[in-house]
Amino acid sequence: MSKCLKIYLTLIFCPLLVLFKSQLAKAGTPVIHQSPRPTWLSSVKTYDQKPSARTIERGFFYALIEEQIQVEKQADYHHVIREIVSDAGIQNASQISISFDPAFERLDFHDITVWRDNKPLNRLKISAFKVLADEKNLSDFLYQGTFSALCILDDIRKGDRIEYSYTLTGRNPIFKGKYCDNIYFQWYTPIAHQYTAVITSPQRKLNFKYFNKTPKVTVSENVGLKQYAYEDFQIPAGEDDNNQPAWYDPLGHVQISEYNSWADVVDWALSINPTDTHITGELADRIKKLKIEAGNDKEKYFRAAVRTVQNEVRYMGIEIGQYSHRANDPQKVFKQRYGDCKDKSLLLVSMLNANCIEAHMVLVNASRNEHIADYIPTYYAFNHAVVTANVNGKQVWVDATIDYQGGEGTDIYFPDYGRGLVLKAGNNALTTIPPSKTGKITGKDIYTIKDEKSPVLLTVKTVYTGNHADNVRDRLASNSTAETEKSYLEYYAKIYTKIERKDSLAISDDLQKNIITTTETYLINNFFKKDSTTNRLTGGLYAYSISEMFPSITGQTKTPVSLSYPYNLEYTQQIILPGGWDITPDSASINRDYFRFSSNRNAVGDSLFLKYKLTFLKDNAPLNKLAEFKGDIKTINNEELSYSFSYIGAGSASSATAVNSFLIILTVVLIAGFVFLCMRIYQRETPAIVFAHGSGFHPIGGWLVLVTIGLALTALAAIFREFSDHIFSLHTWTLYAGSRHEFNYKLALVYQLVGDTILAGYAIFCLVLLLNKRDILPSFIIGYFIYGLIFFTLKIIVVQPLHKAALTNDSISVAVRSFVVAVIWISYFKKSTRVAETFIVPYPPYNYSYEGPETFAKEQPHQEG
Repeated sequence: MSKCLKIYLTLIFCPLLVLFKSQLAKAGTPVIHQSPRPTWLSSVKTYDQKPSARTIERGFFYALIEEQIQVEKQADYHHVIREIVSDAGIQNASQISISFDPAFERLDFHDITVWRDNKPLNRLKISAFKVLADEKNLSDFLYQGTFSALCILDDIRKGDRIEYSYTLTGRNPIFKGKYCDNIYFQWYTPIAHQYTAVITSPQRKLNFKYFNKTPKVTVSENVGLKQYAYEDFQIPAGEDDNNQPAWYDPLGHVQISEYNSWADVVDWALSINPTDTHITGELADRIKKLKIEAGNDKEKYFRAAVRTVQNEVRYMGIEIGQYSHRANDPQKVFKQRYGDCKDKSLLLVSMLNANCIEAHMVLVNASRNEHIADYIPTYYAFNHAVVTANVNGKQVWVDATIDYQGGEGTDIYFPDYGRGLVLKAGNNALTTIPPSKTGKITGKDIYTIKDEKSPVLLTVKTVYTGNHADNVRDRLASNSTAETEKSYLEYYAKIYTKIERKDSLAISDDLQKNIITTTETYLINNFFKKDSTTNRLTGGLYAYSISEMFPSITGQTKTPVSLSYPYNLEYTQQIILPGGWDITPDSASINRDYFRFSSNRNAVGDSLFLKYKLTFLKDNAPLNKLAEFKGDIKTINNEELSYSFSYIGAGSASSATAVNSFLIILTVVLIAGFVFLCMRIYQRETPAIVFAHGSGFHPIGGWLVLVTIGLALTALAAIFREFSDHIFSLHTWTLYAGSRHEFNYKLALVYQLVGDTILAGYAIFCLVLLLNKRDILPSFIIGYFIYGLIFFTLKIIVVQPLHKAALTNDSISVAVRSFVVAVIWISYFKKSTRVAETFIVPYPPYNYSYEGPETFAKEQPHQEG
């Protein structure tokens, strides 16, 4: 840790620790006691079977996890046996750490024994324990007054069994003797033997709800007490994943609650957190001032009260003892200008009620959200407090712990907490919280390319609205402009190693409309890379803003995957290139019930636009959709987010007007070969024809005129396509050089060139046959129509999907038209009498003769008169 960081943390936390110690003095001094095991325990049978070696992680396993809870005595007994199986286990399992709250809990250790070679070694020494402040949430400005009793065991070896037991006695008095608990029968480590017992008075009515796979309960009564016992063996480790949603809990556990209804929980919560109706002092003065400023405008007063609590009362909670659930007096909170979620919520409720705006505190769970509906009534269901208010007949929801929220009146974003318990007398159910209107992030990266040598100007403009504006405003307030500029530059430096900031970060904040706009400008040196093989300059873009939002899913992922909900991003990359672009518009989309993605590519003038949209519709991708989601992510990352292009500068040797010598040579060879073949076919001698006396050659007419025009137009169209699509341009050939599309793109170009050249040549050949009324025309023109049908059909269904941007002038109508034309004219040339009588000229053309009348008469059948 750097010296500056140490000084910074000291300045921040030292005053808070002084405050924490002063509160601790009131709460009680942490002491560890030594005593025999309780006499009320149930006996547990021994079990010596080990888990499978392949399931053991971190070098140890739990041979026994025993927990016995005596509800009437408010005592929790724990008995644990760890077995070390490797050197890693010595490192990971050779210390004992027990968390407790001295404000209401007493910690008694009964024994610590190390079993080595089946011989016990007593290691229990109270003096060996270190008592440490257990403030895991210190960085979140929460102080809970808990401590950890830490004992680091000496001389632990492979094969040792560490056995210890202790009892925690006492309950937080804020719960007024009501018992609620969540008891787990499964951990994220294998357990060979697990035993749990809940011992209570038969008169105490407990409600149970079981989650996932749990042991069967055994209920018994002994010495006037009722016991619920759970025992299981060889419990596998639970599946865990860093990407799973916070609400997802796959472990087997039971929820126990003494509350019969949510109405009972409401009554308890209202009894410890009543609304302050007798406000005096500074808070009364502020309320009076806000009333004067707002006049009769309830919305204006509401928003002023919200901003007062959100922005002037900082978030900090001292949740020692009963203040884990009891809020401090609103007047005290306002005067000291700090408080936790329940403190700030109760303060806001009191301020709103003071101006006749009905408001109530609401208990929610910021992790489980709507999944608290799975719980039976209990005070453990909640971990956060918010506010709901009725402002001019409109129900509004407010989280008083969010800073710097924009908007006016009742236009305020509220997180998707799903369900909550409104603390209003008579309420007996959870309330479904309607989803709040979410904002959007609209990002646009503009790359301005002057030439191949000058730095590329990158302008990044991002517009945040709604909740996204709230988040950015909070982040900008927490960091200096210099720090923000540095972090933004570091982000792009990971993509472009030679990037530098051109201008300072520009920030525009419209608080009333809740819109924040940031503008960044950079210069990118060496944007283009030279291909060592082709000597071409290539540039590439990738939509990292989209890619980084997707979670990592592997074959080992066995849980739902968390998504950044709500999230709505529209992201555009604009590349301004001298000389413009010659691409075919392209688009793709994926629509699932948990996310949507779309991409679009098109060019206008000298600008190429790569547009992307990503929206998460739920907070997770469900377990049964992971294979689908993984495939979607792979497709998006590999096929939709990247774009590569070759840059051919106007002053370079390879300009946009340069021709592709390879395709020119290919075309010349193809034409020469086709001409040679056509001449051989044309000059092949055909059988002589004999005309009957008085008959002869018929002129071309009727429908054959349309055929003649069609052949000529087809040849011209095919030749025109080759030039209008810039097939022979070197720029067109190198458009995708160096990208993953290069091979498919070039293959498609070759297909189009060869196909159109053959089509034009075939049409010209048939036209020559037609004009000369050759006898071989019908068979060859039928082949011509079949070829056209195959060429256009393959172009649509095979070649174009191979690389969509490679082909132009293609559509389904082309293939359909080719099919209709082929059917009509093939039928015509097979059945038409005019065709049979017109195309009769043999080769050589003089290979025919006429029959005289007498010969003709001899060949006629004899007729009797």
